[in-house]
Amino acid sequence: MKKMVIALAVIGLLCATASPLLAGGIINKSNLSADYFRSLTRHASTDAADIVAFNPAGVMKMDNGIYLKADALYITKDYSNTVPSAVPIPNISGKFESDEPSIVPGLFSVYKRDKWAGFFAVTVPGGGGEVKFKDGNARTGVLGASFLASPAYTAIEAMQIEANSVDLAFTLGGAYEINEMFSVAAGLRYINAHQEFKGSVRLTSLSPLAPPLQEVDLERTATGLGYFLGLNVAPTDKFNLGFLYQSNTELDFESDVKKDTSGGAIPGGVGWADGTKEREDLPGILGFGLSYQFSPKVLGQVNYTQYLESAAKWEGERFKGAGDSSEIGISFTYTFNPQWRASIGYLRTDIAGMKKENLLPEAPELDASTFGIGAVYSPTDRWDISFGYTDVTYDSVVTAVSSSRAFAGTKLEKRSTALSLGAQYRF
Repeated sequence: MKKMVIALAVIGLLCATASPLLAGGIINKSNLSADYFRSLTRHASTDAADIVAFNPAGVMKMDNGIYLKADALYITKDYSNTVPSAVPIPNISGKFESDEPSIVPGLFSVYKRDKWAGFFAVTVPGGGGEVKFKDGNARTGVLGASFLASPAYTAIEAMQIEANSVDLAFTLGGAYEINEMFSVAAGLRYINAHQEFKGSVRLTSLSPLAPPLQEVDLERTATGLGYFLGLNVAPTDKFNLGFLYQSNTELDFESDVKKDTSGGAIPGGVGWADGTKEREDLPGILGFGLSYQFSPKVLGQVNYTQYLESAAKWEGERFKGAGDSSEIGISFTYTFNPQWRASIGYLRTDIAGMKKENLLPEAPELDASTFGIGAVYSPTDRWDISFGYTDVTYDSVVTAVSSSRAFAGTKLEKRSTALSLGAQYRF
């Protein structure tokens, strides 16, 4: 009995940290705005208020005024674990799936006046949604096998996992134009992180002392403060360079047990009793972008992002040896007329150092290739409406050895698409 409820708690502990957004590092996510989805390259951009999250010093290339921008990102997430048929236990082998979508917001504001600017943004740089494995997954299969080792239980009737994870960021900063070539920016970013897990397992029990249904509802929260620095360099009116450094944000997650039918065995067994803390930082990033105006109609951009994961403190054992992940992207934007311009982009994400047996079955951290396409419609010189579509293909992984997360031979797969809509108005 104790083994079962502790194992169920482990599911919650790890599933609750699942990040269901698209590209990014092991924890960080880079898809923060609608304009990102259409091009996948924003570190050298100077065309909309969302650059405060990618190239904050670039706001000095925008026209004077007050900018307000609101974005909505609709993300489909098809995650699956395929457990090999060689596992000879009913209801454990086969394909387990989660297809819960996410809606992620982005809010940006800029006040630009001649040589200086101030800005504020709300983004989701980590987490960002929910996963639901209604019939369990690879991890519950491993745990199910251990449940059946107890003589009190003869079969697993049903298992279910839900997890929600959001890192909400509030950014406040300013920028200053040194001269026509150089601009700088700096500011602070406050992170409010929330993770919640709800899990249940129903078994066929032979003993009244072994309850057939076990349920748990665990929550973890953390807050942290970091800073960022930006530099924009424009050697010519056609050539622009953007640089961004974001510091590591220290996050000490504190647990709160909202429901527990195990009499304390679940949270206590894994150190999740009320007030228990675990360090899991949001790593810093180093971003670089280059843009070149090939002609009045054609703009090309290149992006590189390094996630400074090895400098972050992660107390979770599965992160041992992980970092530093990176992304590189390229895009082209074609301007048809003053009202319409369209973009297309490609991004390659490489996750560094994660061992196959340490990947989360709920949301495995996988290398990916991302394609983005979209357009901006400007009905007036004050309105900009952004549309985007993104398709992410992840490299699947087959586990080589059995672990507490999956049997050997389990195939971990992900597939995501996204639609984005953003509206900006300049006063």
